[in-house]
Amino acid sequence: MSSETYKVAAVERYTGNAEDYVLAELPRPQLTTATQVEIEVHAASLNPIDYKRAKGMLSALQPDTFPLKVGYDVAGVVTKAGDGVTRFKPGDRVYGRVGERDGGTIAEWMVAEESALGHIPGSVSFATAAAVPLAGLTALQALDAAGLQRGQSLFVSAGMGGVGMFAVALAKHHFGAAVIATTVSAAKREAAEEMGATKVIDYKTEDYTLVLKDLVDVGFDTTGDSNIYKAIKQGGQAVSVAMMPDGATLDGFRNPDAPLSLFASAKLAAIKCVADGVQWFTTRRLRAKGIGYRYLLMKPDGKALEAVFNPLLESGTLVPAISSEHPFTEAGVRAAFKESIAGHATGKIVVKVRD
Repeated sequence: MSSETYKVAAVERYTGNAEDYVLAELPRPQLTTATQVEIEVHAASLNPIDYKRAKGMLSALQPDTFPLKVGYDVAGVVTKAGDGVTRFKPGDRVYGRVGERDGGTIAEWMVAEESALGHIPGSVSFATAAAVPLAGLTALQALDAAGLQRGQSLFVSAGMGGVGMFAVALAKHHFGAAVIATTVSAAKREAAEEMGATKVIDYKTEDYTLVLKDLVDVGFDTTGDSNIYKAIKQGGQAVSVAMMPDGATLDGFRNPDAPLSLFASAKLAAIKCVADGVQWFTTRRLRAKGIGYRYLLMKPDGKALEAVFNPLLESGTLVPAISSEHPFTEAGVRAAFKESIAGHATGKIVVKVRD
């Protein structure tokens, strides 16, 4: 294969079938701004946004071009740095959740803005680092947005999902919550407790809204469950990454460089109006109970990775659960997406590009 091309996981049309993912051979990405770095990718992890975009679920927000490259989480080694880069140099081990302009991390090479990246601690593997950024930053920013305070109580839905496990761990080790309740299956109880959960509810046999009725200060919804208001105290706080976002937030899912036609702009405006209405309806019981609410759209933040996650990772206080690791082959990528689409993974799904 020519050094001027590279392989990247992609789909050639919108599809929900894992068997349609391919390793496309494309022109190798180049630095286009002074603040970008080139990364030799060693590992990448999957998130639901990857297969949802490949399925076309976000196509109304922006036009996609094909082949559509997939992946937002990356861990690797810097090989080039733009003239404006100040935090990294060739040879540095880095990880991050890249921005909308730079997607396509399940690849041999990629470029990313330095602001999205953090240094990987020396004792942390590429696979472990790749498992952190999107889900970890989502949990951190959500709990920050909800104002979780030391000594308070928290409910996190799906506490061993990709985002949930980080929320549980951060609630204990970063925010200092006194009570951390979550829902998991019986088989995942021990893993949730090891992450930091103090009250584990088996969602198959118990109704968390009855067990926790009016008991928690903060509720964090990761599954799209509008009944979370039942568990939160009067005047408490709720944050979601799974219910309908408001119209203004939808803009955050777009690549700002992707132009919209007049028709597409009108369509997007209509969708945003509908989103505002749906969110108003689904959150009405939260408002009636005096619960503050917001939808959280995560923003890449390499400095937060270093400041919050690096100490926890290096000390072994936080050990992200990895559901599986797959090779960087078409069969491996397809198996990874099949597992992700099924939605039953315990922890993160990782593709290992290099050893």
